[in-house]
Amino acid sequence: MLEQKNSSSLASQLYQLQSGLIRCRLDIEASRELKWSLYFYLGRLMWAGGGAYPLERWHRLLNHYCPEITQLEAINPETSQFKGYLFLASLLKQEIATRYQITALVKDTLNEVLFDILQYEHQLKDEQPNHQLSFTYDNKDYPKTVFTLARIDQTLTETTQQWQLWQQKQLTPYSPNLVPIIQKPKRLRQNLENSKDEYRMLTKFVDGKRTLRSLALELRQPLPNLTLSVVRYVNSGIMSFVEVQQPQKNESGTDAEDTREKSRKIQLLFTGNLEPSQFPEDYTPLVMCIDDSPTVCTQMKQIITSEGCRFLEIQDPITAIPNLLKIQPDLIFLDLVMPVVNGYELCAQIRRISKAQNIPIVILTGKDGLIDRVRTKIVGANDFISKPVIQERVSSVLRKYALIKP
Repeated sequence: MLEQKNSSSLASQLYQLQSGLIRCRLDIEASRELKWSLYFYLGRLMWAGGGAYPLERWHRLLNHYCPEITQLEAINPETSQFKGYLFLASLLKQEIATRYQITALVKDTLNEVLFDILQYEHQLKDEQPNHQLSFTYDNKDYPKTVFTLARIDQTLTETTQQWQLWQQKQLTPYSPNLVPIIQKPKRLRQNLENSKDEYRMLTKFVDGKRTLRSLALELRQPLPNLTLSVVRYVNSGIMSFVEVQQPQKNESGTDAEDTREKSRKIQLLFTGNLEPSQFPEDYTPLVMCIDDSPTVCTQMKQIITSEGCRFLEIQDPITAIPNLLKIQPDLIFLDLVMPVVNGYELCAQIRRISKAQNIPIVILTGKDGLIDRVRTKIVGANDFISKPVIQERVSSVLRKYALIKP
């Protein structure tokens, strides 16, 4: 049964839903081009989709919270709706991703969608006070699969606080979905003459492809603060905003059957049932680095990603085993000297995991003695490279184990 309502605000609609044990989908329409969908189960909020750039949101959050499985699902419009939620449920069921990863992704999705709706409502009041959002309930199309439930009042309160902070910083006209681009690099260099690190960071990341939300995630900065900094550059004419470049429906250009087969093969990689020679042609190898040094991890990330591989860092060795029970990388770089547990002990523990027995393990260390090399072989390591980390040594290892082309 469909019920059409025109309410004064999103908040009033949500509080009505919270008061009853309702299972439904709520469609919110701003225009023919701009629509959102919220999914409810027994008065709780489950999932949200749609909006101006749903594919960018899906790809960004999946890459942030589950970097090891971003290729398991082709990017397409349906994943931004309820199909995305079902896909996450499948990852959880197969233990490919942890409950923490999935629930964090869902929470951010809910907050982002509600934030965008609140911002649109605010702009609507200022620009078209006689126009209202259209709310449509579908009581037949409600979710049958449930693994996350968020309280409506808590989620709305949190999002409202984010929106109020956005207003306090006078960012009301700016959407977090905007993409900044550097228009005048020479002026930027002059402005940052005494801060070369900041200049390099900005020219690397502000590339006309990343949204403000994406930049905040990658640079690990609060979104309002980062946006405020970018807006200052925009107001001075050094930067400007452009539209999001949406991912293609099927980036590989293959048909649906080929995509399903590729997804099936990549999922087999995580269960240890597929040999490297059977990798899909466009599969990107995943390299894990277990090292308590942030500097080493940063260096390794720069080298490994420049070679076209995905990178996953683990700075706390205690979390290495739990991660390996969920994730199967194609190669592991392992530091020898770490607190609590050293590389020898951790290597031996990794080799006891059935799914990790055949993963190449390369020891990273400042020691380069014969005894150290022999001991690493005894505990199951495949290789040994000495620090400091340099491009040539790491790339040589990647080529040796066929992660990159010779």
